Amino acid sequence: MNTKWVRWGIATVAAAVIGLGAMQYARAQDQKRRIDVSPAAQTVQRIGLSDVKVTYCRPGVKGREIWNTSIVPYNGKPMPWRAGANENTVFEFEADVMIEGQPLPAGKYGFHIIPTDGKWTLIFNKDSAGWGSFRYKQENDALRVEVTPGEGPHEEWLRYGFDDLSTTSATAYLAWEKKKVSFKIELAAAK
Repeated sequence: MNTKWVRWGIATVAAAVIGLGAMQYARAQDQKRRIDVSPAAQTVQRIGLSDVKVTYCRPGVKGREIWNTSIVPYNGKPMPWRAGANENTVFEFEADVMIEGQPLPAGKYGFHIIPTDGKWTLIFNKDSAGWGSFRYKQENDALRVEVTPGEGPHEEWLRYGFDDLSTTSATAYLAWEKKKVSFKIELAAAK
């Protein structure tokens, strides 16, 4: 057997293996860089001398029925909804606050909502690192408050924002499709 042909054969196989590995690596990198269907977002509002930060993912309506469907169900056993898409929606408070008049210590909280036909339960949960509401545990709730959602103009992409700003308070809201759910945040030190 000619050693020249053996070396050529080994070099050809090695190049093919390296090339295949490089293609698989490139494919994996492309998958990591893909565009999220529900893009990540963040909004920050300063109240007094401290920030309130909301980190969330923004699903789109995309012509779908949203409320009281498989996307955000109301019927049956009330279930927490992650109030966004993908990972937990997270509220982070630099200072102690009052949410709808109820105290909540400074910290980072997973935010969930239990929607119904009437009042909605807003939940600030100590587990802020979960993926959606799948690992939600009620025993980790730091605060639950009830609010009544309202109607609003069409919002294609779920959005969090702040209205009614003052030096000691703001009204946070979630707007999506034609619903808007709002709740008052006040600095606890201002009370």
